[in-house]
Amino acid sequence: MKINHRNTTKIRPAQVSHGLTLAYLFIFISMLLLLPGSSFGQGYIEGVNVSYEHLPMKIKTEAGDQKFTGSNLKIATTIPIFLTPNRSKYLLVGGNLEAFNFSGTHPAFEVKSVYSISPTVGYSTMVNKNFNLTALFMPFLNSDYKNVKGSDIKFGAVVRGTWKVSDKLTWKGIVGYRRQFYGPQYIVLVGMDWKVNEKLWIFGDLPHSATVSYAVNQKVNTGFNLFVQNSTYRLNNQQRYFEYNTVNPGFFAEYYISPNWAIRATAAYTLIRNMEVYHKNDKADGFIDFYELGNRKDPINPEVAGGLSFKVGLSYRIVPGKH
Repeated sequence: MKINHRNTTKIRPAQVSHGLTLAYLFIFISMLLLLPGSSFGQGYIEGVNVSYEHLPMKIKTEAGDQKFTGSNLKIATTIPIFLTPNRSKYLLVGGNLEAFNFSGTHPAFEVKSVYSISPTVGYSTMVNKNFNLTALFMPFLNSDYKNVKGSDIKFGAVVRGTWKVSDKLTWKGIVGYRRQFYGPQYIVLVGMDWKVNEKLWIFGDLPHSATVSYAVNQKVNTGFNLFVQNSTYRLNNQQRYFEYNTVNPGFFAEYYISPNWAIRATAAYTLIRNMEVYHKNDKADGFIDFYELGNRKDPINPEVAGGLSFKVGLSYRIVPGKH
């Protein structure tokens, strides 16, 4: 089981056209989620995921374009510790690791490498036969890991409720809070897991993630995936922090190399790619998902252009009904 929390993104006025495109994508996915019909419960439970993302990037400056690349390695795991024989109550123990590196020459963008460690502890219980309640607590340390201080440690927590409508349909609601370097972040997500038929699955937590998966055969799936991330990292220059916001709609293909292990390749186009450096006192009033409150000062670095991104991932999954 995996609940991604490190999410949401910000839309600036200069990105209105991209924002409108993103809004249409959200509407499209939401309409798919609300289509009537028979359905299924959980698409899959993901216990371990390792992914590597390659991002070609460019900054336009008066002296010419600065081209470089980013690489983002992530490892995430969550292990349930069952407390009752019927597995209706259990603890969740896990964590997330991230190493985000930027290669090449880019004097207009001072960030070289940032990292994240986020242990996760939680508790899940079946309130009744159809309703499950899960609470997660997630401290995290996001920085370039130079001159680390106690104030670099931030905290977040989420509560998730799932309502099983039938054996084929489950609704989800998630609320949470996370303290970022720009200030508070409030998380409000609505999602579902739905097997439309034997070939088509739709699942995700909007506006953070959405997946439309089509089973080509027993081992191969393909489809559409939307992923949004909002993260901040303290830089060695104690007067600054780095904020990374991205909205990545793309297409994927995945192959089950065994009944539980799957490898997925994704090609996405970044509609919004905010890679921004701020002074430590440049604060927002807060974020509600991808909407920024208040009038924060502009970042001190030039804009990093959007573009393609490529990701490959390996995950261990438990798929109900699949052997």
